[in-house]
Amino acid sequence: MDKIRTILFGMTGLGNSAFEALTEHDKINLVAVLTCKRNHNPFPYYQCEKLYEMASKKGIPVYEGLNLKETSTYEFIHSLSPELIVVSTFDQIITNAIIQIPKYGVINIHPSLLPQYRGTTPTVWALMNGEEETGISIHFIENETIDSGRIILQSRVKIMPEDTDGTLRYRLDQLSKTTLARAINPVLTYDRSSFPPQNELLATYGRKRTIKDAEITKGMPLKKMLTLIRAMTPYPGARILHQGKWHIIKSASLITGASSCQNQDGTIMIRNKNEWIKLEVQDVRIHESIN
Repeated sequence: MDKIRTILFGMTGLGNSAFEALTEHDKINLVAVLTCKRNHNPFPYYQCEKLYEMASKKGIPVYEGLNLKETSTYEFIHSLSPELIVVSTFDQIITNAIIQIPKYGVINIHPSLLPQYRGTTPTVWALMNGEEETGISIHFIENETIDSGRIILQSRVKIMPEDTDGTLRYRLDQLSKTTLARAINPVLTYDRSSFPPQNELLATYGRKRTIKDAEITKGMPLKKMLTLIRAMTPYPGARILHQGKWHIIKSASLITGASSCQNQDGTIMIRNKNEWIKLEVQDVRIHESIN
């Protein structure tokens, strides 16, 4: 059997693990990588090699910033004769026209246990809502409704008490590689109709977070405050208005049983009865928007 001509639509981060899984799979011939334009966005919020650099080292063509809605992009993708398209944290919705191109379909890697937490930043909302586990879902993209197609395979991971958005994303990144590798053979073997559809009655959506979501407000319960800090670390960073200045919180620790605590340079102490949160902070010069 000839190797399956495959295109990866992805961004640095989860896209790296998809790239590794595809290039290491004995049935896959990765012929191209489509990714977003290069910029200074801190995504994926942990240190890793850029996806375009990984592809270039392997001699795989990289195409940056193509608009999937343009006819010329459709024609270009069609000319590559892909039999499978894999999507991983891409910044555009895959059009119905492109979905029809590959013989084996278009599959997506999503960092949640679908149908829960469809949409953007699912790790943020899993943390904010106090979920005990999350995971990776590999599913078909069957139309332009995001994250809604038939489930191919899912892997679960426990959310640890110390997890931040950054550490949770990284652990899901690692999990996604093995999950995608296991999903490829079933995709190539079985008819799409044999995979279970998602239960729409259980579907939830995570909206795009805003700067307002990252703000600690007066009177916020300490437990909720700690949860918010975890969910907004390392980016954009939970922030607090103190003495007329905004501060980004770098870390937080809970102190119990103390009758008094004092602020020190670079720290803010917040009290609720005999509980204190010690915040390590840095000044925010510009109240910026989130990418």
